[in-house]
Amino acid sequence: MRRAILLFSLLLAVTFAASKFSVGILITGEIGGNAIYELVQKGALEMASEEIEIKIVEGGYNQSKWEQMLISLAALGRYDLLMTFTEGMPASVNKVAKMFPNQKFALLDGIIENPLPNTYSVAFRDDEMTFLAGIFAGLITSSSLPGANEEKVVGLIAGDTYPAMTNVMRPSFENGVKAVDPSIRVFFGVVGSWSDPSRGSELAAKQFDAGADVILSIAGGSGIGVIEEASVRGKYVITVDSNMIALNPSVILGSFLKHIDVLVKNTIADAKAGTLPFGTSKRVGIAEGMIDYTHDDPNFVSNVPENIRAELAKWFEKIKAEGLPKINNE
Repeated sequence: MRRAILLFSLLLAVTFAASKFSVGILITGEIGGNAIYELVQKGALEMASEEIEIKIVEGGYNQSKWEQMLISLAALGRYDLLMTFTEGMPASVNKVAKMFPNQKFALLDGIIENPLPNTYSVAFRDDEMTFLAGIFAGLITSSSLPGANEEKVVGLIAGDTYPAMTNVMRPSFENGVKAVDPSIRVFFGVVGSWSDPSRGSELAAKQFDAGADVILSIAGGSGIGVIEEASVRGKYVITVDSNMIALNPSVILGSFLKHIDVLVKNTIADAKAGTLPFGTSKRVGIAEGMIDYTHDDPNFVSNVPENIRAELAKWFEKIKAEGLPKINNE
């Protein structure tokens, strides 16, 4: 009798373990020093439980390996959902999804234009985030802040060139700046790496030398060099993805946020519940509560003049209600 009870208990344990919803997450990069992937990790680990198993794999910065890593994860056949990220992965996700039609895939922070029945993608409205950052930069360079000069010049430094930067983020940032004052000049620089602070510092120095007093950094770990150069010169930096103000509150005046941790949690929860709409793609932004900025950070409140905070809040609410305005800079 005791043996039968033990066997029954063992079968129950095996059944319970097998019933766990398993999620494999391929990070297209590395977590350490990358604000967006630190948020991804945070959201994923918060979902780990007796019912949900999370496996995170860092893909490193060699993009040529990401697709094969996704194939390897799919070939294991052990994951109920495979999740990966960025605008650089739609073609790879579609390719692997065709190879493994019974495997479910979710692409976050990137869009699959022609989704397959076993794929789901959701991306941020990066144009809303960078337009608002442009408004902020334009207001800063037009202000009487100690680090602002008489020249109306701002900068944007990117970690690399990619379609979302070239076609969406850079023009939207420029549109935001020009919405404040069409005469403001906008410099643009590319580090060529997401993990080269020295090169980031060099590019920032060139932009500051040419008259910029505030730079939007979308450069990952390379942005540390931008912040350090701004600190030496008494200039300003705007960051994205997560709140980085605490790194240097007198230099980083504000951060524009993607709540990708929430998006990760929602996606996993919906997939487990069977309600994730595979075969579809969508974008989320300010109206959905997925893009925000550091309006309630104490350093933001104390270091940014009230008139700038009020104007930025006005634009935030306008975009939330109406979407982005049409801008003609010609």
